Amino acid sequence: MQFTISDFPAKGNELGVDEIVTLCQLSESVGFDRFGITDFPFHFDCVALMTACLRATDRIEVESLVTTPYARLADVAACAWATMAELSGGRAILGIGGGVEAPSKVWVPPWGNTRPHPVQAVRELVDICRQMWRGEIPTIEGEVLRSSGMPLDFATRPVPVLIAARGPRMLQLAGEVADIVHIASPYLGRIYQRQNIELITKGAQRGGRAIGDFEIDLSVSLCASSDGREARKLGTLTTGAAILWMAGADEYARTRTDWQRPPDFSVPDDVVEGLATKWDMWSGEIMSPEVEALITDDILDQFTVAGTPAECVAPLVAILRDLPEVTGLRFKLPPITGAGSFERFREVIISAGEVADAVRSSERGA
Repeated sequence: MQFTISDFPAKGNELGVDEIVTLCQLSESVGFDRFGITDFPFHFDCVALMTACLRATDRIEVESLVTTPYARLADVAACAWATMAELSGGRAILGIGGGVEAPSKVWVPPWGNTRPHPVQAVRELVDICRQMWRGEIPTIEGEVLRSSGMPLDFATRPVPVLIAARGPRMLQLAGEVADIVHIASPYLGRIYQRQNIELITKGAQRGGRAIGDFEIDLSVSLCASSDGREARKLGTLTTGAAILWMAGADEYARTRTDWQRPPDFSVPDDVVEGLATKWDMWSGEIMSPEVEALITDDILDQFTVAGTPAECVAPLVAILRDLPEVTGLRFKLPPITGAGSFERFREVIISAGEVADAVRSSERGA
C-alpha cells in the first residue's frame, strides 16, 4: 500500500519554497511513500520545486500531481522528468491530467484558456515521453501535440507515469497506459467508485492488461488533527469544493454538458445551491459561518475523512475493504492559510503519518 501526501502548493496557502521542501522532508520522516507537487500556472515552478524536494530527501518519491499536456512542450517535459529521475535515483514520477477545472488557471501558449482534446493530448504526451526515455526518436506530429523529432542526448531510466482521471474517457485511458491510475474524484460513494474501477478495467482490457498490472491510487481528502473538532472544521473546505465538483455546480462545471452526478450522490439541492452562490471555491477564501453550517456531519463524511488520527483509521480501512483493487491512498490535505500555516501543516502531516501507519498495521493484520 502506497501513501501519498499532497497538495503543495495549494490554493490560498502562503508557504515558501523552503517551507514546502521542509514539509517534504517531514513527510519522508513520518513514513510517506510519495509527495505531490501541484503545477499551478504562475506559481512556483513544478519542475524546480520537485527537484529541490528530491535533492533534500533520500527515499520518498516526488510526483507532479498533476501537470498537463499544455504546460510545456512534450520534448521539454520528457527531458525534465528524465533529468529528475537521474539525479534522484529514479524517484521522480510524471503525474499528468487533462488540466485544472478553472479556465482562468490554464492559460498557456498557444492554447490560451482552452484545453483541446485532453484525453488525446494526455495519450500523446505519454507516448512522446516514453519514446524519448527509451532512446527513440519521438513522433513529430500528433493530433494535438507535436515534438521536435529529436531523441534525448543522454541515457535515462524509466519514469513512472501517473494519470489522474475523473471522467469516463480519461479513466479508461489511464487503465490502458498508466503505471499509476489516480482516481481523482473527491467523493467516497462506493457505487460511484466501483463504476470508476469498472471503467479502469475496461481500459486495461483494451491495452491487453489486467487489474494488478498497475497501481490504482485513490484520492481521499484527509483532515487529521489532535483536535478532532478543528479537523472537521477544516474538512468543510475540502468537502464544499468536492460537492460543487461532483454536482457540476461550480462556475466552470456549469458550462459542461457531459458531466453527470454520481448515482449515489445524496447532497440536498439547497446545500449545493447555497455553496455555489455564497462561496467562491476557487478563491481559497474560508467559508462564512452561514455556508459552513450547510455541511452537516453526514454530508462531510461522504467526501472527507476528518477527526483525530484514531477516528480517521476506520473509514479508510472500510474504503480499502470495499475497494480491494486500490493499491494506494493519496491524502489531499486541507487548504491552510494565514499566520502560522507552516506549523499547522507540520501538525497535520504528522497526524496523517499516524493515520497511514495505523492503516498499514490494519492491512498487515487483515
